[in-house]
Parts: sequence; structure tokens; C-alpha cells
Amino acid sequence: MQADIDRAITGMGIEVSIDIPAAPQEVWDYVADLASNVEWMADAQSIDFTSARTEGVGTTFECVTKIGPLKTTDKLEVTEWDPPNTLGITHRGAVTGTGRFALQPIEDGTRFTWSEDLTLPWYFGSRAGQQPASLVLERVWRKNLRNLRARMLERQQGPTGHEPGPLLGMGRDSEMRAYGPHIIRMSLRGRDLSHEAAAMRHVRAHGFPAPEVIEQPDNHSVVMARLTGPTMLDELAAKPWLLTRHVKGLARLHRLLGDVPAPGNWAKVSGGSSVVHLDLQPDNVKLTPDGPVVIDWSNAAAGDAAFDAASTYVRLRTAAPDNHAAARAVINAFRTRFARAFLKEFGADAILSHLRAAADLRLLDRNLHPNEREAVFALARGELD
Repeated sequence: MQADIDRAITGMGIEVSIDIPAAPQEVWDYVADLASNVEWMADAQSIDFTSARTEGVGTTFECVTKIGPLKTTDKLEVTEWDPPNTLGITHRGAVTGTGRFALQPIEDGTRFTWSEDLTLPWYFGSRAGQQPASLVLERVWRKNLRNLRARMLERQQGPTGHEPGPLLGMGRDSEMRAYGPHIIRMSLRGRDLSHEAAAMRHVRAHGFPAPEVIEQPDNHSVVMARLTGPTMLDELAAKPWLLTRHVKGLARLHRLLGDVPAPGNWAKVSGGSSVVHLDLQPDNVKLTPDGPVVIDWSNAAAGDAAFDAASTYVRLRTAAPDNHAAARAVINAFRTRFARAFLKEFGADAILSHLRAAADLRLLDRNLHPNEREAVFALARGELD
């Protein structure tokens, strides 16, 4: 196996390669998931698909690329798709030219070669002056390929060969179990979790804190990196004096998510074109050592951030806790206080303008308890205490 990366540069033709201890199909499955390329390409900040399809010839997408102080939006189209051998693209934005991933089987795994033939924007200088730029790009791509090899090694050391372990949590239609060093979410009713996995990859690619997807063993399960720390709800229950801090934090997460554009092929639940979570409330925010992380993306759709905040407000005001009668009174009073503070922090006018529509959407949930359903009706009519 090569000790490191070989390279050859001629003009603005760049080629780098690295040996990866994994079968070509395994490497292909990872790199052909174009949205996940931001996980190993240090210069790629985000990827947004501009076509309905996300794989195969004809797929188009935009990639925001940043190298040092220079930032461009690269428009790309897949022109070659031959699993697990080659993937070719055409650059049509500020950077023009062609690129290609080639996967060659070798004795110890796969030789991965990345070649590009590029014309850079005018601000890189004359043709002769582009040689320093090509050296910078070559160094960046060498680092990218090392990142790719590291990611493949992590994946091999992760869930491969593991079976679902101890139960960690359970929802109304899914359960979370240990899965080696990770966790696995499995639908109890055979629901397809592919959209949830795609949503987490998409928002992470735009810098929003969501769990890292490791793999999808099948359509009904998804393996994610394990998160440590309590939920926001758990910490509120233990430290109610932190209510104001967490109200502000939840409102901030809603605003941040409102800056993430939704893929064009997602279902729309309201006007607007940003990602909406539709259940972004304290029980779905994990407080990790690295900051809050939003979990449970099963309802992710396209819409307006204020509509998403209204959906949260509806849930906060109407959710039925599974506790005995004495505890329910305390929890409901605390939840109402939190909900009203959240209404003020995010903006009462914005939330209330979407309240009836958010309540109507909530009523479509077949899992609602009868008392929750009645509370949603009452809230929409302005009759909830």
C-alpha cells in the first residue's frame, strides 16, 4: 500500500491518489452519497441539490467552497456514474472544467484517484500566475484524501458486525438501542427512515447541529453517532431556574434552522423554503459537551421558521405527559410557563399568525391522545387556559 498520496500537476490539471483499506464498493457507497462529501472535503462548506435526483448522471448541485479568504459557489453536474468505478462531474460556476473520481481495486483495498482539469476565476491571476493556486489546491485535496481514508477507517471500526444492544429509549413508533460505539434508531412499524437520515445529513452539511449519520443498514433503521448529555427537558426538570437560558437557546435554534434552505423535492407545510423540524422542543434537544444537538428529524419538511416555532408552541401547550395526576399538574404548569416565555422570545406576532395552521397540522397526527387532541382544538379556538 502507498505510504501516502501521489500527485501530478500539469498547468491546471491536478491529480491526487491514495490507497484505502476498503473494498471499492464500500468506498463508492460513501463518496457517491454526494451530500456527505462535506464530511471529508475540508474546502466544501455546503452542498445543495438543484435537481430532483441526488445520484446518477444528470444530478445537479451547488457547492459553497472556501479556501483561505476566497469563497465561491461551484455549480456542478454529474456526467459520469459507473458504480463502483468512476464518478465524473462538470464545473459550470465561477470555476469551470471537469473532475473525476476513479476507484481501482488493489490487493489491500482501493486506490482512489481524484483528477481535475480546471479553469479558475479571473482573480487568481494570469495563466502563469495560476500555478501557485494549483499548488494550494493540491495541498487541500491531499488533506481531503487523508480525511477520506480516516473516515473509511472510522466506519469500519464503527457499526460493522454489531447487533442492536441494550434499549436506550423508546418513542411512539421507534426505539433507540446501543450499536457498538454508536446508536441505532429502528422503526417499530416498518416506517422508512431514509428521509430522516437524509434530513440529518442535509442540515449538518449547512452547519446546523444534528446527529452524525454513520450508515443506514436498511430503510427501517439508521445508525448515528452517540450523543452524551441530558436533553434540555431533563435539565429543565432538574434545574428549573435555567428556564430563561433554555427558552433563549430554543428560540436561537429555530432561527438558525430558518437559515437552512430545504431541498426542492421536500414536502411543503407552509409558505417559505427553509427546513422546518416540526417537533423542535426541549425533549428533542440534547445538551452535549460540544453544544446543543437537535434530534428526531422524522417530520422534517420545507416551510417557514415562524410556522416551525408555532408548531413547537402548539406542542408545548398541549402535550400530555405520561405521569400520575399529581405530577401532571406540576409539569403542565411548568410547560405553560416555558411556552409563554418562548412565545415572547421568538415573537408572539410571528407565532400567532401561524397558530391555526400549525394546530391543523398537529391534528393530522394519528398518534395524538384524545386529551391532546382536545387541547389542540381548544388552543386553536383561543379557549385553552
